[in-house]
Amino acid sequence: MKKRLLYLIPALFLLSGCGKSVSISINLPGNESKISESGDTDESEATEATKESVKKGVEMLDANVYYKPQDGYQPPENIIPQIKADNKNLEDTVKKINSIWTSDYSKIQLTRYDSNIFSLLIDTVKVDNTASSEELRGVNISSSTGKELKITAVLKDANTLYEKLMSDHDFVDDYDDIDNFSEKLKSVLTDPAAFTDGENKNGDVAWSLSNGALMIYMLENTKYGKQSVSIPIDYIKYKEFFKPDVLTLPDDYAFKIIPDREMTVNIGGIERVVEVDEDIDEYGVLQEVELKIDGAKREYKDDSYSYGITDAYIFKKGNSAYLYLELTYDNDYRSIKVIDLNNDEQSDIRECFADTAPLNPNKFYLGERVATISTVNVERKYTLGDGGSPKALENYYTVVTPVSLVAKIELRGERLKGINGSYDSSITLPVGILLTPVGSDNETFTDYSTSSGDIIRIPMQKSSDGDITINGRDVRDVFDGTFFAG
Repeated sequence: MKKRLLYLIPALFLLSGCGKSVSISINLPGNESKISESGDTDESEATEATKESVKKGVEMLDANVYYKPQDGYQPPENIIPQIKADNKNLEDTVKKINSIWTSDYSKIQLTRYDSNIFSLLIDTVKVDNTASSEELRGVNISSSTGKELKITAVLKDANTLYEKLMSDHDFVDDYDDIDNFSEKLKSVLTDPAAFTDGENKNGDVAWSLSNGALMIYMLENTKYGKQSVSIPIDYIKYKEFFKPDVLTLPDDYAFKIIPDREMTVNIGGIERVVEVDEDIDEYGVLQEVELKIDGAKREYKDDSYSYGITDAYIFKKGNSAYLYLELTYDNDYRSIKVIDLNNDEQSDIRECFADTAPLNPNKFYLGERVATISTVNVERKYTLGDGGSPKALENYYTVVTPVSLVAKIELRGERLKGINGSYDSSITLPVGILLTPVGSDNETFTDYSTSSGDIIRIPMQKSSDGDITINGRDVRDVFDGTFFAG
């Protein structure tokens, strides 16, 4: 069996290698989402925000990662990641992320956002002449105060935790390719002064908080260059070292699985061990997904000619848990395999993970590649439906691919009051106008923004075989700048 080691890099490239399978402890029955703590926990250490959240219950909050061109540019040039968060306490942090800490070579990975904690990773490639390097920044903020969370607000007895980790030979061996691993680990756990606004002086180490673990990120030298490696310090296995507000989670949540690393997660009820693996043949093609639950092995044959798993999340909703595995194909096409951890059922869906990580099973984004006015990536909101399949919450797709189109013919449309807004007035667009697609129902219309900021809806027609026309014309005859992937 050939296995793959997945690194956390901006494009999430699939790299060959070998390593351990994923091991997660899942508690299926029950509703408690607060991780149980050992008897020696001192509740007096809980912050006022923790006491309040325990009393009221921790709730998921809304955030969205999106892309926009820098001022003075038109897509696809100089596209930088941005984040929106529905919390006034985070306004200063969001402003820094969007205007200072990111560039057109950055990726934002949201890892946790609830009424306790807002946390994410920024991974940026720095280009200097012909050389390039990678820099990491972890952003960890109290949702209730807007203040930065230092590691001292997360851990207690950090020195003992460090010693325990370093005495675990398997743990150390997993990261023996990282230069100065022990020193970097110690700086994260025990030296809050080593990080300013979540970044150390070399930009080669960072940390964030997820719904399942303290995530530490370090750069590792590989034959592909330096790659970012994710190191989970999970809440259950090391619960005696975490402070209460870190361990208090919403009732329903989702968390990322880190391939080739063990991770223990408590989801209320009886703990069950889940292992995920993949069988890749000598040609680099996925043959089957292997899943073990409490040692009982399930095999899911795959004949889709996928190149394997690129990303994976477990969704916990009520007493149920579902595994979402994203698979990759030629031309960076992706889809998701859904496995019900409560039984042996599985299904395949055409959607893929979006730029915003799926952390809330009741409202999350999934993406899809469509060919309408061009080949574009779109996303929309979903909730977890029956059997774990996603159920759309809206019939409107946001276009996330940066595309600029120039009208080759005169076009008639409707000016809207904002994106997907109500009708404002009719409008005729001249030849040569620059339009940027922003949204669509993928069937009957596409909405565009103009350089003046207007949102214009232009009708389109979709044939039975999927071809799109505007006013009876092929879209290639309507716009310059269209592109259709093979």
